[in-house]
Amino acid sequence: MKARRPEPLRELPAYLQRKRGLVAQRWLAALRADPLSEARRLTAEQFIDDLPGIYEEICEKLKTARRRPVQARIERDARQRGRSRWMQGYQLDDLFRELDLLRRCVREATAEFFLLSPARSSKLEARAYQTIEDLFSATLHDAIGQLLEEQDQRAADLLRERDRALAAQQESEERLRMAAAATGLGIFEWRLAERSAVWENVWMYTITGQPPGDGPLSGEEFTQTVVHPDDASKLAEQFDEGKVPGRLVQAAFRIFRKSDRALRVVEMCGRFRFSDEGAVECFVGTLADITERTQVEDARKEADRRKDVFLATLAHELRSPLAPIRNGAQVMKDYLTSLPPQVQWVQAMIERQSRYLSDLVDDLLDVSRITTGKVKLKRKIFDLKEAAARAIEISQPLAEMRRQRLSVNLPDEAVFVNGDPMRLTQVMSNLLDNAIKYTGNGGDIRLTVQAECDTAMVSVEDTGIGIPTDELPHLFDLFLQVDPTTRRSRSGLGIGLSIVRSVVEMHGGDIAVTSAGPGQGSRFTVRLPIAPAPSGNESEPVAVEQGGGPKPQILIVDDNRDAADSLALILRMHDYEVRTADDGPGGIRVAAAWSPEVILLDIGLPGMNGHDVAKEFKALPQTQHAVLIAMTGFASAEDISKSAEAGFSRHLVKPVDPDMLIDLLRDMDSSRDGETGATAPSG
Repeated sequence: MKARRPEPLRELPAYLQRKRGLVAQRWLAALRADPLSEARRLTAEQFIDDLPGIYEEICEKLKTARRRPVQARIERDARQRGRSRWMQGYQLDDLFRELDLLRRCVREATAEFFLLSPARSSKLEARAYQTIEDLFSATLHDAIGQLLEEQDQRAADLLRERDRALAAQQESEERLRMAAAATGLGIFEWRLAERSAVWENVWMYTITGQPPGDGPLSGEEFTQTVVHPDDASKLAEQFDEGKVPGRLVQAAFRIFRKSDRALRVVEMCGRFRFSDEGAVECFVGTLADITERTQVEDARKEADRRKDVFLATLAHELRSPLAPIRNGAQVMKDYLTSLPPQVQWVQAMIERQSRYLSDLVDDLLDVSRITTGKVKLKRKIFDLKEAAARAIEISQPLAEMRRQRLSVNLPDEAVFVNGDPMRLTQVMSNLLDNAIKYTGNGGDIRLTVQAECDTAMVSVEDTGIGIPTDELPHLFDLFLQVDPTTRRSRSGLGIGLSIVRSVVEMHGGDIAVTSAGPGQGSRFTVRLPIAPAPSGNESEPVAVEQGGGPKPQILIVDDNRDAADSLALILRMHDYEVRTADDGPGGIRVAAAWSPEVILLDIGLPGMNGHDVAKEFKALPQTQHAVLIAMTGFASAEDISKSAEAGFSRHLVKPVDPDMLIDLLRDMDSSRDGETGATAPSG
């Protein structure tokens, strides 16, 4: 039987499979030798694992190469392999170099096979090479097609994204235009280099009064023809300061509307835009007519001013009659032991109620000053126990009258805070008075001061009527009172606790209240920041020795005759020589003839006010060295400052505590010529 001739194309795939490792090593060496190949950074193991599956396909295709090649199938399989390689992240040039090197290695192995084959056929060899070339060519063509598809898809995505962004921008601009139209906001752009402008809506013409037919005004034209001359330079300064990337320019100024020359107030807000080189290109902004808003704000300020004037006048008018009432109670007090018990009770009642009314007036003025930010704290570092002791001293008489036990718990060590001693004394006194007011006869009230870490704690606890749970969150609201119909009719104006909270917060602290409910008492707790102890070199106040010489002659000038006469009576009871006058000119005449050494002068005098009279006294030879003391119902910081400027040594607020005034006069007995510019509290 004749031996069958070997078929090279049938044996070639098996040969290539046997030489697979050799082909891979050659391919690996070629890749590493290629200076442009990213694969140079890979390891040998990674190369072998990454050998394309297309090598297997070559072998499969060569097995069928003796028949007519199915080109469509080859291209389909190649496209699948190329797409797989593309999806793995291969770039087109990398894929081309990889496949070209692999093609060379496979052709080299194929050539070696045919050199060794005993039945070598040029026709079969050409068919093998063609099969290899077709497969590699189809793979590259598919990679190129895939690249084009990816680029087309990417371009389409970018176009869609651009269209979406453009639509969103147009929608946003339309919303802005609608909002601007609804709020009367003009939108504009000033192109500085071109000295031109773009006005985005009709409101720019409405606000400025520019006829629409004349077109928009450039920045220069706007400043020259519309802006108020007195505001133009300031506006220019704000524009110069705003020529910084990202800085917002916001300015309010006056304009003359072109259509009717009406004076309007406008507010401009915008930013400069800059070129890539940093040069200013344009200013884009908005313009709003705020005339009505400004008028409302001015009206509010005027209303606040009138309210302050009214409250100051009200306080003065209320304090003026309180002064003689309190003076009368003081006169009765000096003869208390010789008076019948009923009269003694009347004297105590008059003194108590006049003090209460005076406190109400002070609270009214305090709440006005605090809410308008006019209270200035006179801070210093001091021991909080000192304020507690003064508060106890103030509230003790009221507690004793109600037979209440008022106790105090103070630590041995100092509790230093940085605050206004008078205001913090007021806080504790108000809390104590509130506890006394709402605690029945024979009840208990305790004031405690302690330090916890970096916080000073002040608490006032009572056994009184308690507070309903639903009222606790609102207890510090202005003008709020515990219901007087169910909690005894001792309610005041409902402003004391509001003042307390405001003063505490001005000191950087807080206040809280707890109560188990009606009939369970209450506890108010104030927390303040602890301050470091003051340095030891602070000077101690120098005690003034009381003089032993003759007492000074005193002139009282007050248009309230009852106040002047009652105070004169008290001073004469303490061996002072006193004369009175009921107006400025009368006081000047008395002073010129009598040369008083101390002048107690009311400020709210008819005709010449107290400040003018004080200046006359300072110019008068007989009184140029006299000590001037203001006694008035006006008690604001501005009032005190005006008194100091007019030459007053003290500013006392009516009704003045007679005992405090006597002590002050005794201190001045030996140092009255050296006293300047100080103030003293009211009684």
